[in-house]
Amino acid sequence: MLKKNQYDREVEYYSKEIVLNPNDTDAYNNRGIAYDKKGQYEMAIEDYNKAIALDPNYAAAYNNRGIIYDKKDQYDMAIEDYNKAIVLDPNDAATYYNRGNVYAKKGQYEVAIEDYNKAIALNPNDVKAYYNRGNAHNDKGQYEIAIENYSKSIALDPNNAVVYNYRGLAYYKLGNIGRAISDFQKACDMGYENGCKNLQKALEKK
Repeated sequence: MLKKNQYDREVEYYSKEIVLNPNDTDAYNNRGIAYDKKGQYEMAIEDYNKAIALDPNYAAAYNNRGIIYDKKDQYDMAIEDYNKAIVLDPNDAATYYNRGNVYAKKGQYEVAIEDYNKAIALNPNDVKAYYNRGNAHNDKGQYEIAIENYSKSIALDPNNAVVYNYRGLAYYKLGNIGRAISDFQKACDMGYENGCKNLQKALEKK
């Protein structure tokens, strides 16, 4: 409830800014972000459209609109926006990461991995990029490489139960039940229910 009120206040604030300056592209972009947080995707798209109309080279607005299209499962439109954002700002790691996620959802894992590679090259501490690159390799059946990526993600953020769980699953698929149990145990200890379920399954397998 507090967050909802916060986002309402953000919408109100940027709406006032727009009244004062109808050509303020940042105000439209930021209000779009607030609408996104409120789950009002069509309103967000309208604001991003307005920002882009005012400044066709506004890379962030293309990226943010791409995020909405992704949430609406309109993957081709999301990719189109990410492509435009990357042309305008080729050094923004987040846009490569976002585009990689969409390619992964489309099952285009090789292209997704290329985007995660680029995101990591630009931001070597991107925890989520290592994790999702691991997922892409996992989906390709490349479990050893997946484990390497999960391990890098864990090294950067040792408190993410989900990553321990997925690394455990990769170990499990490789037949390394001992390490799988260790990772499932860590995930379970952190309160991750699926980690507990997988731990029980691995213990029965052992």
